[in-house]
Amino acid sequence: MTQGKLIVFEGTDGSGKKTQAEFLVRYLTNHNISHATIDFPRYKESFFGSIAEDLLLGKLGENIPPKLAVLPFACDRWQIKNDVISWLEGGKIVLSNRYTASSAVYHAAKLPQSEQQSFIEWVYKLEQEIIGLPKENLVLYFHMPVESAQSLIDKRGNTKDTYEKDTELLKTVETLYLSLVARYPHWKMIQCTKDSQIRPREEIHKEVLDVFAQNGIL
Repeated sequence: MTQGKLIVFEGTDGSGKKTQAEFLVRYLTNHNISHATIDFPRYKESFFGSIAEDLLLGKLGENIPPKLAVLPFACDRWQIKNDVISWLEGGKIVLSNRYTASSAVYHAAKLPQSEQQSFIEWVYKLEQEIIGLPKENLVLYFHMPVESAQSLIDKRGNTKDTYEKDTELLKTVETLYLSLVARYPHWKMIQCTKDSQIRPREEIHKEVLDVFAQNGIL
Protein backbone atom coordinates (compact mmCIF):
# COMPACT_ATOMS: atom_id res chain seq x y z
CA MET A 1 0.00 0.00 0.00
CA THR A 2 1.23 3.49 -0.86
CA GLN A 3 2.33 5.54 2.15
CA GLY A 4 0.02 8.44 2.94
CA LYS A 5 0.98 12.10 3.05
CA LEU A 6 1.02 14.50 5.99
CA ILE A 7 -0.14 17.94 4.89
CA VAL A 8 0.03 20.89 7.26
CA PHE A 9 -1.82 24.20 7.01
CA GLU A 10 -0.02 27.03 8.83
CA GLY A 11 -0.70 30.73 9.29
CA THR A 12 -1.76 33.28 11.85
CA ASP A 13 -5.32 33.21 13.16
CA GLY A 14 -7.62 35.01 10.75
CA SER A 15 -5.67 33.86 7.69
CA GLY A 16 -8.48 31.58 6.53
CA LYS A 17 -6.55 28.32 6.81
CA LYS A 18 -9.35 26.58 8.71
CA THR A 19 -11.83 27.52 5.98
CA GLN A 20 -9.43 26.20 3.36
CA ALA A 21 -9.05 22.98 5.33
CA GLU A 22 -12.84 22.58 5.23
CA PHE A 23 -12.84 23.21 1.46
CA LEU A 24 -10.14 20.59 1.01
CA VAL A 25 -11.93 18.00 3.14
CA ARG A 26 -15.05 18.51 1.02
CA TYR A 27 -12.98 17.99 -2.14
CA LEU A 28 -11.32 14.83 -0.81
CA THR A 29 -14.67 13.43 0.32
CA ASN A 30 -16.36 14.16 -3.01
CA HIS A 31 -13.51 12.44 -4.87
CA ASN A 32 -13.45 9.42 -2.53
CA ILE A 33 -9.88 10.13 -1.44
CA SER A 34 -9.11 8.53 1.93
CA HIS A 35 -8.18 11.18 4.49
CA ALA A 36 -8.06 12.13 8.16
CA THR A 37 -7.97 15.54 9.81
CA ILE A 38 -6.51 16.99 13.00
CA ASP A 39 -6.85 20.47 14.48
CA PHE A 40 -4.11 21.50 16.93
CA PRO A 41 -4.16 22.31 19.78
CA ARG A 42 -6.87 19.77 20.65
CA TYR A 43 -8.30 21.82 23.50
CA LYS A 44 -11.25 19.58 24.39
CA GLU A 45 -9.90 16.26 23.16
CA SER A 46 -6.65 15.71 25.03
CA PHE A 47 -5.21 16.17 28.50
CA PHE A 48 -2.33 18.27 27.24
CA GLY A 49 -4.50 20.20 24.80
CA SER A 50 -6.50 21.57 27.71
CA ILE A 51 -3.27 22.71 29.37
CA ALA A 52 -2.25 24.42 26.13
CA GLU A 53 -5.58 26.25 26.13
CA ASP A 54 -5.03 27.46 29.71
CA LEU A 55 -1.59 28.70 28.70
CA LEU A 56 -2.94 30.59 25.69
CA LEU A 57 -5.63 32.23 27.82
CA GLY A 58 -3.06 33.38 30.37
CA LYS A 59 -4.43 31.18 33.15
CA LEU A 60 -0.99 29.75 33.93
CA GLY A 61 0.66 33.12 34.43
CA GLU A 62 2.86 35.31 32.28
CA ASN A 63 6.46 35.12 31.10
CA ILE A 64 6.61 31.33 31.04
CA PRO A 65 10.00 30.30 29.57
CA PRO A 66 9.44 29.25 25.94
CA LYS A 67 11.11 25.85 26.39
CA LEU A 68 8.52 25.07 29.06
CA ALA A 69 5.62 26.72 27.24
CA VAL A 70 6.01 24.50 24.16
CA LEU A 71 5.77 21.25 26.13
CA PRO A 72 1.96 20.92 26.40
CA PHE A 73 1.66 21.59 22.66
CA ALA A 74 4.27 18.93 21.89
CA CYS A 75 2.65 16.44 24.28
CA ASP A 76 -0.75 17.11 22.71
CA ARG A 77 0.69 15.91 19.39
CA TRP A 78 2.46 13.01 21.12
CA GLN A 79 -0.89 11.77 22.44
CA ILE A 80 -2.20 11.26 18.90
CA LYS A 81 1.11 10.25 17.28
CA ASN A 82 0.24 6.57 16.91
CA ASP A 83 -3.05 7.43 15.21
CA VAL A 84 -1.26 9.68 12.72
CA ILE A 85 1.31 6.99 11.95
CA SER A 86 -1.48 4.44 11.46
CA TRP A 87 -3.37 6.76 9.11
CA LEU A 88 -0.24 7.37 7.04
CA GLU A 89 0.59 3.66 6.90
CA GLY A 90 -2.98 3.12 5.71
CA GLY A 91 -2.36 5.42 2.75
CA LYS A 92 -4.46 8.34 3.94
CA ILE A 93 -3.89 12.02 3.29
CA VAL A 94 -3.62 13.45 6.80
CA LEU A 95 -4.48 17.13 6.99
CA SER A 96 -3.31 18.95 10.10
CA ASN A 97 -4.45 22.47 10.93
CA ARG A 98 -1.26 23.62 12.67
CA TYR A 99 1.65 21.36 13.62
CA THR A 100 5.19 21.71 14.96
CA ALA A 101 5.87 25.02 13.20
CA SER A 102 3.08 26.85 15.03
CA SER A 103 4.56 26.05 18.40
CA ALA A 104 8.05 26.87 17.17
CA VAL A 105 7.38 30.29 15.65
CA TYR A 106 4.86 31.62 18.18
CA HIS A 107 7.18 30.91 21.09
CA ALA A 108 10.35 31.88 19.24
CA ALA A 109 8.76 35.28 18.61
CA LYS A 110 9.04 36.02 22.33
CA LEU A 111 12.81 35.59 22.28
CA PRO A 112 15.57 37.98 21.16
CA GLN A 113 16.10 37.79 17.40
CA SER A 114 19.54 36.21 17.86
CA GLU A 115 17.95 33.20 19.60
CA GLN A 116 14.89 32.66 17.41
CA GLN A 117 16.21 30.34 14.70
CA SER A 118 18.07 28.08 17.13
CA PHE A 119 14.91 27.83 19.23
CA ILE A 120 12.85 26.81 16.19
CA GLU A 121 15.41 24.07 15.48
CA TRP A 122 15.18 22.98 19.14
CA VAL A 123 11.39 22.61 18.92
CA TYR A 124 11.69 20.53 15.74
CA LYS A 125 14.27 18.33 17.45
CA LEU A 126 11.96 17.90 20.44
CA GLU A 127 8.91 16.96 18.39
CA GLN A 128 10.36 15.05 15.45
CA GLU A 129 13.51 13.45 16.88
CA ILE A 130 12.78 12.99 20.59
CA ILE A 131 9.01 12.44 20.49
CA GLY A 132 9.14 10.90 17.02
CA LEU A 133 6.31 12.74 15.31
CA PRO A 134 5.99 12.10 11.56
CA LYS A 135 7.59 14.75 9.37
CA GLU A 136 5.38 16.80 7.08
CA ASN A 137 5.37 16.07 3.37
CA LEU A 138 3.97 19.50 2.48
CA VAL A 139 3.32 22.68 4.46
CA LEU A 140 1.04 25.39 3.07
CA TYR A 141 1.56 28.76 4.72
CA PHE A 142 -1.46 31.01 4.29
CA HIS A 143 -0.02 34.50 4.33
CA MET A 144 -2.38 37.20 5.51
CA PRO A 145 -0.89 40.57 6.59
CA VAL A 146 -1.28 40.94 10.34
CA GLU A 147 -3.53 43.99 10.10
CA SER A 148 -5.93 42.22 7.73
CA ALA A 149 -6.04 39.10 9.90
CA GLN A 150 -6.69 41.15 13.04
CA SER A 151 -9.51 43.01 11.31
CA LEU A 152 -11.19 39.71 10.42
CA ILE A 153 -10.86 38.41 13.99
CA ASP A 154 -12.37 41.65 15.32
CA LYS A 155 -15.32 41.37 12.92
CA ARG A 156 -16.03 37.84 14.15
CA GLY A 157 -16.10 39.04 17.74
CA ASN A 158 -13.92 36.13 18.86
CA THR A 159 -12.07 36.30 22.17
CA LYS A 160 -8.38 36.84 21.49
CA ASP A 161 -5.77 34.76 23.28
CA THR A 162 -2.57 36.25 24.72
CA TYR A 163 -0.77 35.87 21.38
CA GLU A 164 -3.51 37.42 19.25
CA LYS A 165 -3.63 40.51 21.46
CA ASP A 166 0.02 41.35 20.75
CA THR A 167 0.27 42.84 17.26
CA GLU A 168 4.04 43.30 17.38
CA LEU A 169 4.52 39.67 18.38
CA LEU A 170 2.30 38.59 15.48
CA LYS A 171 4.44 40.60 13.06
CA THR A 172 7.48 38.70 14.34
CA VAL A 173 5.56 35.44 13.91
CA GLU A 174 4.84 36.46 10.32
CA THR A 175 8.53 37.13 9.69
CA LEU A 176 9.50 33.75 11.15
CA TYR A 177 6.94 31.93 9.04
CA LEU A 178 8.33 33.65 5.94
CA SER A 179 11.84 32.54 6.92
CA LEU A 180 10.65 28.92 6.94
CA VAL A 181 9.06 29.34 3.50
CA ALA A 182 12.38 30.64 2.19
CA ARG A 183 14.38 27.91 3.91
CA TYR A 184 12.49 24.69 3.18
CA PRO A 185 11.44 23.48 -0.30
CA HIS A 186 8.41 21.60 1.05
CA TRP A 187 6.96 24.87 2.40
CA LYS A 188 4.71 26.70 -0.07
CA MET A 189 3.12 30.11 0.45
CA ILE A 190 -0.46 30.95 -0.45
CA GLN A 191 -1.08 34.70 -0.64
CA CYS A 192 -4.49 35.41 0.88
CA THR A 193 -4.65 39.03 -0.29
CA LYS A 194 -4.16 40.78 -3.61
CA ASP A 195 -3.86 44.53 -4.00
CA SER A 196 -4.71 44.89 -0.29
CA GLN A 197 -7.98 42.99 -0.78
CA ILE A 198 -8.77 39.54 0.58
CA ARG A 199 -8.92 37.02 -2.25
CA PRO A 200 -12.12 34.99 -2.80
CA ARG A 201 -12.09 31.71 -0.88
CA GLU A 202 -12.83 29.70 -4.01
CA GLU A 203 -9.85 31.25 -5.80
CA ILE A 204 -7.54 30.34 -2.91
CA HIS A 205 -8.96 26.80 -2.85
CA LYS A 206 -8.13 26.37 -6.54
CA GLU A 207 -4.55 27.47 -5.85
CA VAL A 208 -4.33 24.95 -3.00
CA LEU A 209 -5.39 22.16 -5.38
CA ASP A 210 -2.84 23.38 -7.93
CA VAL A 211 -0.06 23.22 -5.32
CA PHE A 212 -1.17 19.72 -4.37
CA ALA A 213 -1.02 18.61 -8.00
CA GLN A 214 2.40 20.20 -8.53
CA ASN A 215 3.75 18.31 -5.51
CA GLY A 216 2.28 14.93 -6.36
CA ILE A 217 -0.31 14.90 -3.59
CA LEU A 218 -3.36 14.58 -5.85
